[in-house]
Amino acid sequence: MERLNQRRISDISFIIDKDLNVKDGNRSFLNLLHKTDFDLNISYILEESDAKNLRFYLENFDDTLFQHNFIANIRPQENFISCILTITREGENFKIVIEELSYSRSLLDRALLDSREFTALLQNFDAYYFTYDGAKFVLKNTKDLTTLVSGPIDAFREFFPQTFKLNFAHNDSKSQFDAMLEDIKKFESNRYYSFLQANKQLLTVHTLKTSTRSSSLIVASVQTSKKSDVVTNLYNEQKDGLTGLYNKKAITELAIKKIDEDKAPCALIIIDVDKFKECNDTYGHIFGDRVLTAVATCIQDSIKGAGMAGRIGGDEFLVILDRTNEDDIRNVTRNIRTGIQWSITNVEPGSIVTCSMGIAKFPEQAKSYNELFELADKCLYIAKYRGRNCYIIYKPEIHDKILIENQQIDDRVVSGKFFQENVDSLLEIHDSIYAIKKNDTESLRTVLKKIIGFINISKITVYDEHFNIVCVAATNENDTVDARSGQFTDAYFSYFNEFGFLHFDNTNVLNSIDASRYEIYRSKDIASTIEVLCKDDSGAVKALVCYDVYKPARTFKKETITQVIVWANLITRKL
Repeated sequence: MERLNQRRISDISFIIDKDLNVKDGNRSFLNLLHKTDFDLNISYILEESDAKNLRFYLENFDDTLFQHNFIANIRPQENFISCILTITREGENFKIVIEELSYSRSLLDRALLDSREFTALLQNFDAYYFTYDGAKFVLKNTKDLTTLVSGPIDAFREFFPQTFKLNFAHNDSKSQFDAMLEDIKKFESNRYYSFLQANKQLLTVHTLKTSTRSSSLIVASVQTSKKSDVVTNLYNEQKDGLTGLYNKKAITELAIKKIDEDKAPCALIIIDVDKFKECNDTYGHIFGDRVLTAVATCIQDSIKGAGMAGRIGGDEFLVILDRTNEDDIRNVTRNIRTGIQWSITNVEPGSIVTCSMGIAKFPEQAKSYNELFELADKCLYIAKYRGRNCYIIYKPEIHDKILIENQQIDDRVVSGKFFQENVDSLLEIHDSIYAIKKNDTESLRTVLKKIIGFINISKITVYDEHFNIVCVAATNENDTVDARSGQFTDAYFSYFNEFGFLHFDNTNVLNSIDASRYEIYRSKDIASTIEVLCKDDSGAVKALVCYDVYKPARTFKKETITQVIVWANLITRKL
């Protein structure tokens, strides 16, 4: 027998029943809790999830084992202390000895996996579940923890389809089953797999991964359809073939039922992959499919069973989140945003894939699904305008004004007034540039201020061929601090394209690929930028012109990028 290197905390022990009521204990236990008698329930010193799991654990105690080990956080005074509870049965009750963790690595790992197995099971409770530890599968009945099969993958591959009468004549079910086994062997988790049974009902498996420092375990719930309706090809009808999420029809119907019929509070999130067409054009459609699959995985990992997600367009996704607390919503959307950026960059380091999100909440902001979707869609538009790679949670006091302003612009576009005003301003800027005299810094600053007002940015900085500042103009007259000074190395210009300019709608994209470059912009709150390296006919550098937007970020329209490149080259001729 393995001899574990462990030490007890002063032999603290006590006896409890299935409801966690203390029946007896030693003096060390009372000293730990600063109590004088045993009239108490230990749930008050446990974290809520630990108390819930421990009750379930005791109710399903396996008497074939000599002892059990369970991880729990106890709070004898102010702070929680992680401990192993070594449990043995004593008649109808249970004796528990509190062990120290730091002296029992092997015991800790085994207990962690046991307790996390039950945590995962409780989250996905149904009639059956199975585990995989890297060597064998164990299929159990959750009602009495009867083991139905225990063995290697080949035994499970044969037993599972027979037990649940999977219809492998249906090719999609067979491919799903093979994919599930391959994913589980790789310890890929938080995946959903659907199979058609012989009785034409649907069987769903949801996998979760639990880990310690030295061990990992897959815990999978097996859920059978609760409906008696005949299902001929429910997987294809409900699921998107590429991502495995719900398709547009299914997620829309589920959302309408949840909001319009059940009136359940929730948040609706519309997610759009930024510049997905450019991604496809640059890296190809195969890579584009990998991006969409990775986005779906990030969404599933971030909502963690607290909602449902579907693909409603080529690069557009819909999430119905069972949360309305703003902090919870922000945590989910942050995880989605950063997860997408990091996961895609790791796959293809040269790529920068981001997403934008619009969010609205039911019922406080809308009375129906259609109203909620419209609000979230408008917030998505604002997120795109603000530089992409961000999320906007609808706030009427802020975003209604923006939407009204956008509508006013649209009205001016329809009437033609918008274009005429722009033409007049552009002609004035061009005339002012041509009127600048050689080395006339004050005239140059006046022109730069006109440009700032026209394209609504924060600052323009002009550098000469040696990258010394020639002129600065900003909305804040005192804003003359140069964030780029001393940074003009070959590495700095590595992000410029072959035509001599770069543009970031949101400099946050650099956070995952170039920390030093990100810090340059962050130090001055530069959220969006266009930088133009101007050269003469021989290819020699003549100037660098930088157009900056401070927070919040904003998307530069294509025509704006064209305009500022033209202006930069015209200004260079006057230096």
